[in-house]
Amino acid sequence: MVFLCASTVKSWSSTLWPMQSTSVFRTTTLAAEEKLSDLQLVATPDYPVAAGQSVNLHCTAFTMPDFVIWSWQRRENQTWKEVISERDLTLTEPEQSGTYRCSARSRLSQRESSTHTVYIISVHATVGENLGIAAFVFSLLALIISLATVFWLCWQRLGDTVTTSKTVAKGFPGPEKSPKGGLPNTNCDTDAYMNYTSTNQAYTDLDTTNMTGDNVYSSLS
Repeated sequence: MVFLCASTVKSWSSTLWPMQSTSVFRTTTLAAEEKLSDLQLVATPDYPVAAGQSVNLHCTAFTMPDFVIWSWQRRENQTWKEVISERDLTLTEPEQSGTYRCSARSRLSQRESSTHTVYIISVHATVGENLGIAAFVFSLLALIISLATVFWLCWQRLGDTVTTSKTVAKGFPGPEKSPKGGLPNTNCDTDAYMNYTSTNQAYTDLDTTNMTGDNVYSSLS
């Protein structure tokens, strides 16, 4: 009877040992697979940006298991509030400025990264900037109006010049042409002078002693 009990206990122990070994092996393997290293937060760019520009936050680890739950947290009033359950976070608005950190959780461990502060600056024109813009616009309009006025005046002057030239051409006669022989036309009320040269002295020498009246000669010598 005692022999039978001892044999039964030995058989049960032999049967239980492989199960315990398998359980220990699985636990060891699971612990090795679920090991998660420290997290690193990468911001691109890592300097303040203007509203509308993007800031991308990326969370990474040197070693990580296949199953990891990523999340992002933002600090508000000294407490951390979860923003999104993703590995990457993109920020574009000024109200999204603040301090962030990423978190990763596996089956057996959980890690948090160091914090990073994001600055997204709101761009609003001040009163001085608005006045400067208005002054620039008015100056540009004044320049355009001045150029248009100068162009109009030049165009008007050119039109008057052309009109005057046409009027002169139509209303007044041009210079008279000399008839054949080179002698000017004497049909006018003004005095006409003529220079006559000839080799025959009988017609060119006028003797004043033979004058019978004003500018009248009795003979030519």
